[in-house]
Amino acid sequence: MAGSDPHATLVRFGRALRAEGLPVGPDRVAELGRAAALLRPGELYWAGRATLVSRPEQIEAYDAVFGRFFGPPTPTPGPPLRLRVEAEVEEDVGLASRAETLREKSFAQCSREELSELAELMGRIELAVPRRRTRRREPARSGTPDLRRTLRRSFRTGGDPLERAWRRRRPRARRLILLLDVSGSMDAYSRALVLFAHAALRSDRRFEAFCFGTRLTRVTRQLEGSDPDEALRRAAAEVLDWDGGTRIGECLQRFLDEHGHGGLARGAVVVLCSDGLDVGDPELLAEQMARLSRLAYRVVWLNPLKGDPAYAPLARGMQAALPHVDLFASGHNLASLEEVGRALARRYGR
Repeated sequence: MAGSDPHATLVRFGRALRAEGLPVGPDRVAELGRAAALLRPGELYWAGRATLVSRPEQIEAYDAVFGRFFGPPTPTPGPPLRLRVEAEVEEDVGLASRAETLREKSFAQCSREELSELAELMGRIELAVPRRRTRRREPARSGTPDLRRTLRRSFRTGGDPLERAWRRRRPRARRLILLLDVSGSMDAYSRALVLFAHAALRSDRRFEAFCFGTRLTRVTRQLEGSDPDEALRRAAAEVLDWDGGTRIGECLQRFLDEHGHGGLARGAVVVLCSDGLDVGDPELLAEQMARLSRLAYRVVWLNPLKGDPAYAPLARGMQAALPHVDLFASGHNLASLEEVGRALARRYGR
């Protein structure tokens, strides 16, 4: 292509191939141009084969047109390219196998390095939070008549409302509230669950996170940012009772008194992550759980101990809370957190 505009030459080359019956559109020619810019001139033949030819029977026509434009092709041996692809496939399979192993591994058995890897995988979880209809309305194909838009459209047809307009109430994801137990009995799981909260908060700015042990601490601001390790460090520095005792009923009462009835939890999905080993008054916990179930849209309780098939909710805290829980799951590994997201989608409208 010396002495001529290379882009114009490639465009004419693509048109000639299209005249021979090859489905070469502008997108494929653009792909060839990007590939040619990265390769040596002698590799243009293979760049065109990879981007412009989609069926074996098209190779003969491609070779003939290529010869008219650029001279007889001098194909380079193919095995190095094939070996490179095989190496990439093996690497991808290895990464997928590693990710699958981490998905099934209990948080209690993960090292700090594995928790860092899990933080990246948690960021890929799609939280299908149930939706609600807002008071705002938007144009739609069906719903309630939009008289104002119908009237404006009638001006085009001499005042006759031939083209009717409709509107509906705009749907919006409900708020997600995460209440994370960081007491001593949850030490093996609390760090992983805080990393999960960090990933969840990045998907919607209206989501909120709290940590509790013997007191309640709001950590939404501490979990901001893209670095999960730094977010975990800030949250741990903010929570003064990390790795201490557990008073779920008192912390839940404070949450409802200071935040819940103020609108934060009204109509929200509230997820409590705790083993239920409460040293407080179980009657107080039952009373506050009843308040929460009346206020929130759904209450989810994640207990990592439930990952053990032999587990039974015999602790006083769990017995007091379960009558007011809509979904009881384990949350002891990444796979169980993904299943909770799918369960919310199936049961509550997504």
